[in-house]
Amino acid sequence: MRKPAVYVTESEFEVLSDLAESRATRGATLLGDELGRAIILKDGEFPRAFVRLRSVVAYTDMMTGRSRRVQIVPPEDADIDQKRLSVITPVGAALIGLAVGDSIGLNTDDGRTHVLRVDAVEYDHETA
Repeated sequence: MRKPAVYVTESEFEVLSDLAESRATRGATLLGDELGRAIILKDGEFPRAFVRLRSVVAYTDMMTGRSRRVQIVPPEDADIDQKRLSVITPVGAALIGLAVGDSIGLNTDDGRTHVLRVDAVEYDHETA
């Protein structure tokens, strides 16, 4: 499966890079890998909606059919009970930078394969 383009704004690239380098976890490593192939956009130059820090993303796991809606946040703001998912988790790292309609494959710690499809992206007032 060919990986989709990853979009990141100039203002978020350094923040995300620092987060990827700050932890020795599988999710942080994945985030660093995704940033290594990112298309860096000037703030305000967005070709289409894509997943950014603090955006709310609706996605479907194409392997299970399960849909979820979460906000992608820095690790200190993560709270799965509040549907706030850290960007340095494997799922958060896989979703960051993807545009609506994009899909990406992911193997989780339990050995299962997932294919995540971005169904919708919403920005809150801090992200926009």
